[in-house]
Amino acid sequence: MDNRLVAIIMVCVVAVACVATWQITSMLRPEVKDLRYAGQYYPGEWLLYGHPEFWSKYDLAVDHVLFSSGAENNEALISGEADINCGADSKTIALFNAIPDDALIIGTVQRGNRYTTIIKADSDIDSWDDLLKTTGKKVCTRFGTGAEQVLRQFFNKTYSAELGRNYTWEDFEWVNLNLEEMIGSLEAGNIDAFTAWEPTPAIAEAQGIGKSLMTYGHIAMVPASIHTTKDFAYEHPALIVAFLAAQLDKAEMIKSNPAQAAQIASDAAAEKGIEVSAEAFEKVYGRIDFRIDFNQTIIDEIYATAEFLKEEGKIDTIPNLAWDTSFLEAAEILHGID
Repeated sequence: MDNRLVAIIMVCVVAVACVATWQITSMLRPEVKDLRYAGQYYPGEWLLYGHPEFWSKYDLAVDHVLFSSGAENNEALISGEADINCGADSKTIALFNAIPDDALIIGTVQRGNRYTTIIKADSDIDSWDDLLKTTGKKVCTRFGTGAEQVLRQFFNKTYSAELGRNYTWEDFEWVNLNLEEMIGSLEAGNIDAFTAWEPTPAIAEAQGIGKSLMTYGHIAMVPASIHTTKDFAYEHPALIVAFLAAQLDKAEMIKSNPAQAAQIASDAAAEKGIEVSAEAFEKVYGRIDFRIDFNQTIIDEIYATAEFLKEEGKIDTIPNLAWDTSFLEAAEILHGID
């Protein structure tokens, strides 16, 4: 056979093999995204997860992963597996203690009445005083969470000798349960009340099992912030601005059409095997403040939580927070252009 013909055949074989390899690799390789977002099982996050049009409106492709644990969510950002994440005030503090020179706050996702104490729907109890004075002393929360923190702050500010009220945390029998156990335990009468973050309290209400005793926005704002790293933010400002514009659209839907937002969130949760009714989501959307903007007041609230955690011996150091509102200011302009 002619040497030139052999050479041509070999080139063709190699070319076909390369094309086949590229096709197989393309099928196996996940779609490239503009950024990776480590979200959480927050009420607003389910809406964002279920309506990717929030991203596509701004030509943004987002790998949006929801975490059930704030610690795992933080680790994703710290390890470089995520470009942006969100987390409650205590997780903001943990993040800045872990990467003090890198972390940056660029917005919020929720604040205010994020935690609710639920009692039985047919209960005559109207206050924590009533819980103490009656047989209702067996109360539940999840230890080591923001719910426990806000309750301890409530007790510190409400039950003190200076106020002439000497009740203490120890006067109650505290039960440490996972979220998924709380509603059933209340219904069975194993506990008299539970305190948790939304949407678990709203689910209990929507199911007719419980009713709200109180919320705690007046005790602590407990903002959940949006974090990134300084390197990512200042190297990809356009992505940050588009990301925040989508978050603003999400907050706007919650405010202007909570019923639609609640149905989208409920459907999104169901796809992940988590049953939260649209009614429950709508209750939450009327209870929590989902504004994305933040200011010095929000920063001061995070520092106040850090002071409390240090006094309680939960942390050794109060970190120096870093934030930049310029991305959000630009996002608000982009958001306003239709």
